[in-house]
Amino acid sequence: MTQPSTQTPTQTSRRILVVDDQQQIHDTFDRLFQKRAHVNASLSAFETKFLKPRSSGPTDVRPHAANDNIDYEIDHAEDGASGVDLVRQSLQDNKPFSVAFVDMRMPRGMDGMETVEAIWAIDPKIQMVVCTAHSDHIWETVLDRLGRNDRLLLLKKPFESDEARQLALALSEKWRLEKLQLKKITDLKREVTLRRGAEDEMRQMAHRDALTQLPNRPFLLNKLNQIIRDQVPSDATQNAVLFLDLDNFKIINDSLGHDAGDDLLNQVASRLQECVREHDTAGRCTAGPSETVRLGGDEFVVLLERLSHTRDALTVANRIVARIAEPFEFHGRLVNVGTSVGIAYFSGDIADAHVVLRNADTAMYRAKNSGKGRVAVFDRSMHADVVARMEMENQFRRALDAEAFDLKYQPIVSIKNACVQGMEVLMRWKNEHGQWVSPGDFIPMAEEIGLIDRVGEWVLEHSMTMFAEMMARLPSDACKGLYMGVNTSRRQLSNPHFMQRLENIFAKTGFERSRLRLEINESYDPRHGDQALHTMLELHEAGVGLQIDDFGKRQTSLSCFKDYPIEAVKIDRNFIASIATDHSHAVITQAIVQLAHHLSAEIVAEGVESKAQLDLLRSWGCDSAQGYYFSQPLTGERMFQLLADPMQCDGIRQLRQKTHTPIIVSQLANTILTNNASV
Repeated sequence: MTQPSTQTPTQTSRRILVVDDQQQIHDTFDRLFQKRAHVNASLSAFETKFLKPRSSGPTDVRPHAANDNIDYEIDHAEDGASGVDLVRQSLQDNKPFSVAFVDMRMPRGMDGMETVEAIWAIDPKIQMVVCTAHSDHIWETVLDRLGRNDRLLLLKKPFESDEARQLALALSEKWRLEKLQLKKITDLKREVTLRRGAEDEMRQMAHRDALTQLPNRPFLLNKLNQIIRDQVPSDATQNAVLFLDLDNFKIINDSLGHDAGDDLLNQVASRLQECVREHDTAGRCTAGPSETVRLGGDEFVVLLERLSHTRDALTVANRIVARIAEPFEFHGRLVNVGTSVGIAYFSGDIADAHVVLRNADTAMYRAKNSGKGRVAVFDRSMHADVVARMEMENQFRRALDAEAFDLKYQPIVSIKNACVQGMEVLMRWKNEHGQWVSPGDFIPMAEEIGLIDRVGEWVLEHSMTMFAEMMARLPSDACKGLYMGVNTSRRQLSNPHFMQRLENIFAKTGFERSRLRLEINESYDPRHGDQALHTMLELHEAGVGLQIDDFGKRQTSLSCFKDYPIEAVKIDRNFIASIATDHSHAVITQAIVQLAHHLSAEIVAEGVESKAQLDLLRSWGCDSAQGYYFSQPLTGERMFQLLADPMQCDGIRQLRQKTHTPIIVSQLANTILTNNASV
């Protein structure tokens, strides 16, 4: 006989199972655990027999006030087997019993202890109350059979109603607390698992670059230190770190936008991984794995472990240089990027990971200084060079912050009119040791470390201010046609903000834009092409003059005459220095003069130091000359004095005297060309 309760369990309901072969017992438990009940007169005799009378009067089966906040859901079984079935079903329904009251003597089937054993085999958490009115089942007997257990209590019949209620309340509460504790433990374990997973993920994220998903600097440092620890000093097996960064990444990032820069970095990461995979597949890195790492910005590292031969690293490095040199595509637009690679070999005798990275970085800078797209292997002599270079960089940064530079002005003289036609601004820097540093050293460095824009703006603003002050002090006839030339790199022109910054300087200094000529070297670099050309066109439309500087010094592209809106060409001093002694240089220089004139461009000869050079240039129709024959670079005040009184310059004075005639000069030129040709 099984009778499920008709009560609806609430949030605080507790399920109780009664296993007894007597219906009156079941009815009594129903009455005991009802919230509101009326005494049933037909049960009074039974209750008097099995329930002890209260000291104050007859047995009271009304619900106790202490139980008013708890609902009990009672299920009944008249034998052990039925009780076991109900327990099994309760677990399947996820509605387990908290307490079971089991009669010890049931004539059919299992007795009470067998029933308890069977129930605990199914649900070991259920709290048991063994009910008995017979002396043959004393407590010691129960313990011998079921063992000492904090989930087992004995209730002797007849029992008081309060006893049954208290047992139900206490044991169901104990069961609830145990379930709650188990749930908390389970939740805690789950939380620990989730937290460990999150920590693992955080560790993974801490060792991964968010953009490219490559391993990052902390990962690399840990990996390098692990290799150094694991490899005994006597093991001569070589590992290699390949260090590289991208040429002109900042320009691409600034001109095309950060999204394009991020896209470029991802494409570079993919190409690097391809290069390493190709090497591994070819079987040349036989003993150890490899890793491609992004350190940050545009810096990457390839780690090659346990090389079979040191040439393996060179093979990978050269493949990387070639692969990165191939154009990258952004929305149908091709962009060229280059790289140089520094290699540092190491084994177990190195100090730590930072030394390895420093050595590879040092080698990379040596490679970059040797030219674009190079590979260099670290040797100890490089370290001193790098320390000196770093000191130079730091001093230069401090000098820029303090504006601790000098500007000199070298006059440009019109050969035809024998007057100062213009001046070139020359930047000078004396380092903290009191030594003058060549512009050929600090200008390329400023480009490499990303300071060339600041330097260029400083030169433009201060030279324009000085020029405007000179103009205000000079008579108008001394200012006629006077211009100022300022060296500007294509890297500066490729900055999309260059024109606006120049306009701001014009407004600040009051400089007439028609008097400014920007001197640009003639070598073409596709990485600076489109934006630089756009800026040149803007400058031309704004009335700013453009002239090609050092023409003939580098690999010359004659397309600059066609592509760029240039007004003048400055022939490099290396040609001018030997035109009076070298037939080929004389012929080339004369051809440059004629070519420029045919294209309506002026010609300025740089580095003129002798009368013979000047005479030849004049005979070829060269427009202007600049060099020590006329003047060394001057301070602003000395330049003003020269403009105010050009005759203090010996070269100008001799040019004005015109002691030589065009016929004599022509004869001199023909003699030099003929003699050199015969030699």
